[in-house]
Parts: sequence; C-alpha cells; structure tokens
Amino acid sequence: SGINVAGAIRMAREMGPGHTIVTILCDYGTRYQSKLFNPEFLHSKGLPVPDWMARAPREMPDVFEA
Repeated sequence: SGINVAGAIRMAREMGPGHTIVTILCDYGTRYQSKLFNPEFLHSKGLPVPDWMARAPREMPDVFEA
C-alpha cells in the first residue's frame, strides 16, 4: 500500500495541479488505523480530516482482526 501512495504522490507532482490521481490500496488499513484513520493524529500533523471521518466508527469491527 505504501508504494501505491508513494507512486500516486510522485505522479501527482509530475502531472501538476488540475489532475486526479487514483490508486487502490489492497488491505483493510488495520496497520494504519492509529494514524491514518485517527482525526486527532491528523490534526496534530496539520493534515486535513475528511468529513466522513467524523461519522465513521472509532474502531474497526472484529471481522478485520486476524
């Protein structure tokens, strides 16, 4: 997943403003839950918090745990 994001960032920089870059992350995000899906963490780093995140559950359902 990290390489997908790195590639998308690189492509966005090369293409410049006015383009849309899409990538597919091929996991459930459980390894990123404490950071990427944490509004407090995002705020602390000065990153935007998506509107949907305020409506999302705070924890992943057990079905995603190994």
